[in-house]
Amino acid sequence: MTEPRILVVDDEMIVCESCKRILEEEGYEAETALSGREALEKMKAHPFDIVITDLKMPGMDGMELLKTFRKEYPDSIIIMITGFSTVETAVEAMKLGAFDYIPNPLRQMSCHCREEGD
Repeated sequence: MTEPRILVVDDEMIVCESCKRILEEEGYEAETALSGREALEKMKAHPFDIVITDLKMPGMDGMELLKTFRKEYPDSIIIMITGFSTVETAVEAMKLGAFDYIPNPLRQMSCHCREEGD
């Protein structure tokens, strides 16, 4: 059985590259997209089995991307990550068909490190 193809979508390059590196070290095929629009283009070219997307992005945000992917690629697993987690957005994401909704540990570590450096 082949490993699933994973697309990581986040407007921060450091988050995309960090996730990609971790996934590839675990043997997964991973690609990145820096926007919802770029993710749509990559999905159309060659659909991914799993999409890990940030919630807050300029332009097309993660919720809009989730809605589009659930409609056009119903077999893909969509996981929402966010540094701005609320109960309301978690409930909305799950109702829209997200497989999971998790706080973004990379963004939280980044914020924590900045606070300590201030």
